[in-house]
Amino acid sequence: MTNFKDLDIKTVYRTGDDDIYRDFYSKVLNESISYDRAVGFFSSHILSMNTRGLSHLVKNNGRMRLIIGKPLDQDEYDAINQGHDLKEKLLADLSNQLVQMLTNSEDNDKFNRLTLLVYLIACNRLEIKFALRRQGMYHEKIGILKDNNNNIIVFQGSANETPHGLMGLYNAESICVYKSWDEHIFENYGKYYIEGFERLWNNQQKDTLVLSIPSNEYNSIANSIKSTSLDINTVIQDEDFYEKFTSIQQKREPIIPTKIGDNEFNIYEHQRKTLMKWKANHYKGIFELATGSGKTITAIYGAVKVYQSRREKSSNTVMCMIISVPYIELAKQWVENLKFFNIFPIECYGSKSQWINTLKYQISYLNNNIKPFIAIIVVNKTLVSDNFQRLIKKIHSKNILFIGDECHHHGSKNINEALIPAKYRMGLSATPFRYENEEFDNPFTNQDKERLENYYGRIVATYSLSDAINDKVLSPYNYYIIPVYLTFYEQEKYDELSTEIGKIIAKQKHGKLNQSDKEHLTTLCGQRIRILGSASNKFAKLYNITKNINSKEKKHTLFYAGEGKVFNDEPLKEDESVIKRISEILKNNGWKLSRFTSSLSKKDRTTILQAFKEESIDALVAMKVLDEGIDVPACKNAYILASTRNPRQYIQRRGRILRKSEGKDYANIYDFVVLPNDYSGSENSSSLVKSELERVNDFILLASNKFEAEQQLKEYGLNL
Repeated sequence: MTNFKDLDIKTVYRTGDDDIYRDFYSKVLNESISYDRAVGFFSSHILSMNTRGLSHLVKNNGRMRLIIGKPLDQDEYDAINQGHDLKEKLLADLSNQLVQMLTNSEDNDKFNRLTLLVYLIACNRLEIKFALRRQGMYHEKIGILKDNNNNIIVFQGSANETPHGLMGLYNAESICVYKSWDEHIFENYGKYYIEGFERLWNNQQKDTLVLSIPSNEYNSIANSIKSTSLDINTVIQDEDFYEKFTSIQQKREPIIPTKIGDNEFNIYEHQRKTLMKWKANHYKGIFELATGSGKTITAIYGAVKVYQSRREKSSNTVMCMIISVPYIELAKQWVENLKFFNIFPIECYGSKSQWINTLKYQISYLNNNIKPFIAIIVVNKTLVSDNFQRLIKKIHSKNILFIGDECHHHGSKNINEALIPAKYRMGLSATPFRYENEEFDNPFTNQDKERLENYYGRIVATYSLSDAINDKVLSPYNYYIIPVYLTFYEQEKYDELSTEIGKIIAKQKHGKLNQSDKEHLTTLCGQRIRILGSASNKFAKLYNITKNINSKEKKHTLFYAGEGKVFNDEPLKEDESVIKRISEILKNNGWKLSRFTSSLSKKDRTTILQAFKEESIDALVAMKVLDEGIDVPACKNAYILASTRNPRQYIQRRGRILRKSEGKDYANIYDFVVLPNDYSGSENSSSLVKSELERVNDFILLASNKFEAEQQLKEYGLNL
């Protein structure tokens, strides 16, 4: 039987002179019965490519121990080292990331790229730990291999356990090799690394915390292999994934799908016209498309068509698609939609350690024509960061297509200055520009429109909510007005705040406000919004309306709550959030519900939305988190208690409620309209009615029960 001594192993391997993967790594792993590895960065690809080497471990009951570095700053390190709960939470997060990586089915259907890794874990032959380093990260790269004859090879150098570290077509790397049969050299060098690895594995290394993965996470991985029908022996016989992996990396390109889910895929006529107008405007422009009318699919389809057109003209052309979104949850939805088009983006959000090296490598592949296409999805917070900007500047602007989702956020000076100078630009928003009514929430003049048009260009296509309903892209809806009158105390405070706000706005007309005035104005507006959002009669009306609804009619209901605390006239009473008060009322009336807030984890959000869809819960109670991007198409009934006068918010909310879903023929919208106290005749009261009616009239205009809603207004003595 072959052993290490028969392999003609060199003492130094360098990219350019050697193929580290083929000439060393694959060779020695194929003869190994044990493999210890400590690395700063790890990719499952490098192990899964070498099935021949891994299969030898399987056949010979071999074992592997792997230590992966994880960066922390000093404060995080100290906190975790001293706090058991924080340590457990971090370990759970790291373990969850590992499980997702190892059980990801993205490539498994074609090449089963992770089957052996999962199999080794399931058979207790692969154990993994994380090394957390004070200030910076654990960044050593040590490998220790043993064969059947107890020969040992230790290698150490710059190569990580990734394709980029071990394949010659990527990074320039080098490793030094110490062989146990070269006794003098091994005694002075090799043994030192073996002892160091053991200290690290046993958590005895100074200023480095090594955490073991809990057994239940290994069970999760082990269970995943039970669900596959794949014969492990078939995979073992597949000698090498090297060519397959490099082929995937070089040939994976975007496609236009024939199906999305179970449905044949064809873009709508309004989407086709939008893209034609964008092209006619030199591939720049804003798409003002109603919420729910397919902005995401329109943009991806257009991007793929641009890429395919460029490749037809020149096979050497490359393209980078960058999608910028305001929130991580919206980014995740883009990721799912991109998969239909065979696009798997680099996800740039969260800790930079999770994306920065992948982004760096992928940009290098693009610029060196190794990959013809890459996609990047980035949240606005990361978009403006120096790390992201520094890397993106390495891509020529002529090769970039930039998509700004909910692009109205890009009108702010900070984000606008960070937008990529791309050749192709799309801005997506149902409400791209600020409405005059938004001054109720933000009373300051803005230059957003000018900045947006300077970057994206003009609005090239508009597809309104009315268009979408008429074309049956969105569901029709019935609109019901629920009048809510301010109490005497609420009216009094509302009038006081309105008078103070009026004085500052009058002052603004005669010159610029100083910083103190601006801050005071913002505070006053916030207090006035709070009065309307938590008017006490809303809660009484909500209780009465929801107490006798039968179980079937409760399903798929959404409650939009106002932000902040309940406004009350009892100074000694403990503050209570509006969303909590609404939730308690519904629970008391027998509703099964979940709050849907920005503080929820991604896992919890997914679980709650699935429960909502499957009718395990009746309702979601949410605030602003559902305003932009998060899909809840199953929603059939919506109670709007937030009393927003901001057209952007209520247009977004209405469009989200009207998304099409199986078994949903129409939607019902119940709008809690705040009106002045019966005994108030102030000018502020007239302004309140006028501003509320602007929203009401907008909703009535497209409602299926328009006549009935207009009659309601007449009954309340309100004129259209």
